[in-house]
Amino acid sequence: MILALAIALPALAQPPVRRAQVYRCGPDGRDLRDSPCPSGAASGASADPADAAGRAAADSRMAEAKQAAVRRAREAEARRQHSQDYGLQALPAAASAPEPMRAPMPRKPAPPASGAGR
Repeated sequence: MILALAIALPALAQPPVRRAQVYRCGPDGRDLRDSPCPSGAASGASADPADAAGRAAADSRMAEAKQAAVRRAREAEARRQHSQDYGLQALPAAASAPEPMRAPMPRKPAPPASGAGR
């Protein structure tokens, strides 16, 4: 019991962690306050039409990117299926790589001919 109290006591002695609530006020959200904005609305709200338009454009680009990824996956599957229809089977990865070319070994120079036969 005393051991459990000795272990728990330091944890209980720590002050609780407080997180400061920060409110962004003003047209650009540059006015930081620790209390709610006087107008009642923080600038983080999407009242700016440019933000809404930017978000809509980003959403449409994301949707187009997802559609393109799906299209590429379907095309790759169609190519794979087409190659199987014609009996073109892909070789295993190790066998499909060509052998690296080896540089020819340098030839040893011929020994000088002896002058005994002249």
